[in-house]
Amino acid sequence: GMPYAQPPLGDLRFKAPQPPLPWEGIRSAKEFGSICYQKDFESQTKTTGSEDCLFLNVYTPELKPQNPLPVMFFIHGGGFYSGSGNDDMYGPEFLVRQGVILVTINYRLEVLGFLCLDTEEVPGNAGLKDQ
Repeated sequence: GMPYAQPPLGDLRFKAPQPPLPWEGIRSAKEFGSICYQKDFESQTKTTGSEDCLFLNVYTPELKPQNPLPVMFFIHGGGFYSGSGNDDMYGPEFLVRQGVILVTINYRLEVLGFLCLDTEEVPGNAGLKDQ
């Protein structure tokens, strides 16, 4: 996964996403970033994920295509309660075989993404702002 924002930790926990910190050189994005903190869908008693979860996944048919390719930006479902853009649920194979670049996103869920106290500390809807 590629970070699209700074980790929403500490003072950034309930705030709008901030630009990611720069890095030098080539950053490997062959592994998924963490999914956002959520209850395990099957057990409903365990939790999984991390608060450091603002990552994109980009799937391409080839690295240097001959012609421009269409891009599909997919936002996973789950009622703002569960899910992720990682390919365990929404594999990219079909779209990539059709010559489409697929981009998926992890965004904050549940209380970390959608608590709104209408204050400076917790202005609300951080999960929508992640998108």
